[in-house]
Amino acid sequence: MSSPRFRPLRGLRILSLGLNLPAPVALQACRALGAQARKLEPPAGDPVATFAPALYQALHEGVKVLRLDLKQAAGQAALQRELARSDVLLSSFRPSALQRLGLGWRTLQRQHPQLWQVAIVGGCGGRAEEAGHDLTYQAEEGLLPPAGLPRTLLADMGGAEQAMQAVLQAALGRAQGARPRRLEVGLADAARALAAPLRWGLTAP
Repeated sequence: MSSPRFRPLRGLRILSLGLNLPAPVALQACRALGAQARKLEPPAGDPVATFAPALYQALHEGVKVLRLDLKQAAGQAALQRELARSDVLLSSFRPSALQRLGLGWRTLQRQHPQLWQVAIVGGCGGRAEEAGHDLTYQAEEGLLPPAGLPRTLLADMGGAEQAMQAVLQAALGRAQGARPRRLEVGLADAARALAAPLRWGLTAP
C-alpha cells in the first residue's frame, strides 16, 4: 500500500464510462493514488449496484457518479462537458458501441485533443469486438479447474491492474508532453499474462 501522502496522480482527471468490475476497480485504484475520479452511468445504473451493493459502494468511494442517458441530446451535451474537463477517458465498451455514441477515437481526438483514452476490451486488436466473460478468458488459457468454477475472477482483476498501469502511462505521457493516445487493455490478454507460469511449466496438476 502507498503512503496516504504519496499521491502521484494528484490533479489527473479521469472520466469513466466502465461498468461491472474491471473499470471500477481500476478507477478506485487511481483515485487512491490521487486522481480526480468521475463516472457516468446509464439511467439504470451499474449492474454491480444491484447484485453486490456493498462492493459497489466500496468501489465508488470518493467517485463522483452521474447518471445520464447518452442516447438523448441532453445526455450527450453533459457528456461533452465532462470530456472537456477530463484528461483520461476510461471505457469498457466495444469500439463499435463507442462509435455509435459518438466516442470513436478520431472523433475524440478532434473534439477533445487533450484527452487520452484507456479502453478495456475483450481482447486487444482484432478481438476488441468479441463478446466474452471472465470464464471464457480463463478457459482459453487453461486456468479453469477440472471440475467446478474458479475461486476468483482472474481476467477481470488482471485487466483492472493493466488498466491502472495504462492510466499511469497516460499520466507520464502528459507530463512529458506526448501526444494523447488510445491505450488498449484486453481481458483475454490479461488472462494470458496470468497464465504464463502454466505455459512455462512452473505449475502442474
